[in-house]
Amino acid sequence: MKLIFIRHGIADGHFLKKEKLDFERSLTMEGISEFKSSMKKLKKLEPKINVIFSSPLLRAVQSAEILWSYYQDSNLELLSDLDILDDPNHLIHDISFLPPEGTYAFIGHDPHLTKVITSLLALHPEHDFMKIKKGGVCILKGGAWEGFRLVSLITPKILSSK
Repeated sequence: MKLIFIRHGIADGHFLKKEKLDFERSLTMEGISEFKSSMKKLKKLEPKINVIFSSPLLRAVQSAEILWSYYQDSNLELLSDLDILDDPNHLIHDISFLPPEGTYAFIGHDPHLTKVITSLLALHPEHDFMKIKKGGVCILKGGAWEGFRLVSLITPKILSSK
């Protein structure tokens, strides 16, 4: 099983105190452009993704649609367990039931994704082991029973370089 964690592209504004407004933040034009460039390069590194799971927040959905444009044979699904406010353990539970031979992409938010990744790598989730920049990618390989290992941690700068 291969898991590809992708933080959404650059969005308007910053964390807003009004939760509903934060859920509706969209990608900027720069965010769209950089994310498209990054996902085009990801396609060369990872030729197949079986399912793309997206957080229901607008900026993640927009990012997932961009990713899906490069992987049109993939299924695209909203997953409430990728919501920035959800307990990361819910996503870990979901992952444990995925077919082991697949490649799955998860588009979401930090620190939620970081907590999921550190838990899957058996690292203490409260430590700042890593941060995923907007548009960044982290790839793990393994399984729920044998454990996961870090394959790649790719910054948006590397993905968007020419």
